[in-house]
Amino acid sequence: MSQKDASPFNGSFASPDVESPHQSIEGFSISPDVEFSHQSIETSLSTIGQAAARKVDIIAQIQALVPIGAPEPTEPVLIAQLKGLTQALISAYKAEGCLQGDPFYDAWTRNIHLYEEDVRTELRGQRILVTGGEGYVGRHLIEALAALGAGRVVSVDKVRCHPDLPANRLLDEGMMGEMAIAHYAVDMRDPATLEQVFAAEKPDLVFHLAAQRLPGLAEIQIHETTTSNILGTRNLIRLCEAYGVQKCIFSSTGKASRYYTGEVYAASKKLCEWQFAQAAELGKVTYAMVRFTHMLNNSSFCEQFEDKIAQERPINVHAPNRFIVGQNIGEAVHLLLNALVFAEPKKLKFVLCRNLGWPTETLEVALHKILESGKDLFIYFQGVPVGYEEPLFRGQIDWDNPSELNTLINAAEILSRHFDPVGHMLVAELTPFCTKTLGDHLTAIEAATQDPELPEADIKRVVEEAVLAIATTSFAHVPPEVILKILKWGMNPNYCREEKIPPKVLQNIVMALMQGLNQGLTQTLDHCVELVSRLYAPNPV
Repeated sequence: MSQKDASPFNGSFASPDVESPHQSIEGFSISPDVEFSHQSIETSLSTIGQAAARKVDIIAQIQALVPIGAPEPTEPVLIAQLKGLTQALISAYKAEGCLQGDPFYDAWTRNIHLYEEDVRTELRGQRILVTGGEGYVGRHLIEALAALGAGRVVSVDKVRCHPDLPANRLLDEGMMGEMAIAHYAVDMRDPATLEQVFAAEKPDLVFHLAAQRLPGLAEIQIHETTTSNILGTRNLIRLCEAYGVQKCIFSSTGKASRYYTGEVYAASKKLCEWQFAQAAELGKVTYAMVRFTHMLNNSSFCEQFEDKIAQERPINVHAPNRFIVGQNIGEAVHLLLNALVFAEPKKLKFVLCRNLGWPTETLEVALHKILESGKDLFIYFQGVPVGYEEPLFRGQIDWDNPSELNTLINAAEILSRHFDPVGHMLVAELTPFCTKTLGDHLTAIEAATQDPELPEADIKRVVEEAVLAIATTSFAHVPPEVILKILKWGMNPNYCREEKIPPKVLQNIVMALMQGLNQGLTQTLDHCVELVSRLYAPNPV
């Protein structure tokens, strides 16, 4: 595997105007050779502690003035109060050393090594189909494919589908540099028209990016999300197998690393991962996938903040103490391309960014954007909408190795973890599961979506039941000592109380873990009994 630098791409997607936050802390500068006295350290810690207490107090005042669910404030006296509190909150953040630059500076400037020579070998002269090719990631991936020697790219996307126009429309065909490119208007939920594209184009490689990507919208459009993400993926896998595709790379999400989830978007992606794992084991195509986290270049919440600022309206933040990790489009494209290199037959390997950095608070991002705009605006808290409610289950993280914490892989999957030669990527496999259980529940999901009388809430329930049942079978393959650690890490009462994990979610996770533990111990016991029986079996006469 070559480690040649990908000079055409290294850093080319990062924001060129991002200001580094690592310059100075308000009130004093820091130099590498400065020696701090105990007194100065104690003073600094005291100042930071006071700022933290001040932050809590200011946030409580804002929440008291604008309760959760209240409309956007319009009364002049209230607006004046909120503007004053917002400026006070900015000062408190600065006193902690925050708001010195873009909070996502590290994520904007981070790069993942591209195994360019190996990728060029994979792509040279190949016909490549990209679902979701007109989305943000899809467009940038296609540009990279053109630069790296692909023969022809076929973009399949429903963005320009229209009920009055024929399905499977060839929108246009032309050249991107030396690469031929064609765009088709096709909905992933329509297997017949999708097959027409496969039959006409006969792709060698497939990148599957098409999906409903907004968790909040997924909770509203449950039927569309379920049929697009779950059943659309099933359609694609069947066609990859039928038309002799060599490799297929799937774009997943870090939310799928949850053991169990009741959120439609995360659950749909988790079911997609399981389908690809089953296909990798039983099919002829080599599959791999990438787990992404929040894409900064296409960030829905950053766009919302910026739109409010452009309209000179207040910024409505979900809640304080909500943290995310981000990555840039360059990392995303490199991960997708590298997945071709790290894919292995009969296994579903997945890759992700190894060093995601420290999580960033969305409230800090909102305050930074207000500061950056120079406008006298204010923030208020609207509450956490559906699709974003589930907090992190602490047992998801491998706390035995705190220097390698990563929220995009869980403590069971980490048993198969290794790193790429450069050390930028984490490579692993899904925990094994019962494929029959997956097949049974996919049938139930399809039946639910075909029932015109069934409420969308019931479709969501069927999807939740599928995730819980399949997850339970996966825990039977996790060593009992690992399950006990997961329970220990995740069931800390102080943590559960502080994070306010919904009782149903916690109950389902624990139930799946315990049932998996029971199955695993039963299998171990049966194996021991079999060994003992063989050892003491009477010798044949």
